[in-house]
Amino acid sequence: MLHSLSIKARWFLVLTFVGACVAGVAWLTHGPDFFAAVWQAKDLLIGWCRAYPLVLFAALVLLPAFGFPASALLLLAGAIWGSNWTSCLLAIGATALNMSWTYLVAAGPARALISRLLGARWDRWRSLGQKDRIRLAILLRVTPGVPLFVQNYVLGLLAVPFLPYILISVPINGVFVIGFVLTGGAIFEGRAGAAIFGVAVLVAAVVLLRLLRARVKPAKSEKAPAVADV
Repeated sequence: MLHSLSIKARWFLVLTFVGACVAGVAWLTHGPDFFAAVWQAKDLLIGWCRAYPLVLFAALVLLPAFGFPASALLLLAGAIWGSNWTSCLLAIGATALNMSWTYLVAAGPARALISRLLGARWDRWRSLGQKDRIRLAILLRVTPGVPLFVQNYVLGLLAVPFLPYILISVPINGVFVIGFVLTGGAIFEGRAGAAIFGVAVLVAAVVLLRLLRARVKPAKSEKAPAVADV
């Protein structure tokens, strides 16, 4: 059964199990006071972020590049900036900057390093045509379970042209950004209708990506190496 789950789903189950164990141990050792302290810390974090909103914007630009879950930051952004379209645009702008600078790092110094490390094995990737690279960018963006920072670095290493890269990445990722921001803001504001709408956006995004992936995958060039071979 576990083999049929995506990588992201497996990690979710593992983290949920670990979180449940930690919560159980905390309850046994500290009682309800522990959870009261955690809730108070949450309020302090939200208050601090509201006092310094640029810090959260900078966190969205920088932290996902190091593996920090962007979804948690986007939910927090909704709670801090509110469940509105201005917040969504700010979050999309921050994630676009994140995708841009991580791409530039991967396409520049990191690509030269990888080329030296892999040697001849890197040649088949460099031989990909521009259309194949763009098609691969679409396929990677719509493939579930691949973390955002991994997608950014891989596409930068493959030297996908920047303009198609950003024009593909921002709209696809932007749908998820909108869903998380609206959901996070609505939950903290106590607006059930808006929260349901945010979740509906996320569900629609997943369905849309599945349909798009089904259309793109058969068209992939047979000469293009698989992403898993990196």
